[in-house]
Amino acid sequence: MLATDTRFLEVLLPAAIRLHETMVAEGATTPAAIDALLARLAPDLDADARRFVLRLATWVAAYTQHTIDEAMLRSTDGRLWTHTLSALAVQSKWAAFDLRVCRGKHADDPEKDRLRDEEVEYFRAAVQGMPPYAFGRLFREQLAKEPPAGPNEENTYYLD
Repeated sequence: MLATDTRFLEVLLPAAIRLHETMVAEGATTPAAIDALLARLAPDLDADARRFVLRLATWVAAYTQHTIDEAMLRSTDGRLWTHTLSALAVQSKWAAFDLRVCRGKHADDPEKDRLRDEEVEYFRAAVQGMPPYAFGRLFREQLAKEPPAGPNEENTYYLD
């Protein structure tokens, strides 16, 4: 099965991500420029692997575009769009951490729930006005709780 193939996980997928990032950074837009870029980034790939990396890079680019578009649409309801985008992104950071724990690459943190709640509180003022469905369950559950007593000056500086 391809999904469990070490070469896919350690070589092909990272090559696709680097190809997408480098295409954007360097402005590679023609097939010849993209082929040259892929040859430079992953010179050891055979023709079949190169075609596969091109397909993966297409999906990486589409997913990146979709994610950014959705985040931008959702961020317009927040009070400070940069903090709103960070609030949306922090959920992926949590998922990445939990996936590393699941794979045995990182020890679980017994304080992670408290830390995540603190992160949500940091973003609370910035995401005020956003619909609850814009966030995942963990974020929504913390937002539904009463905020901690006392103003948090660090998080409300832009509301004056």
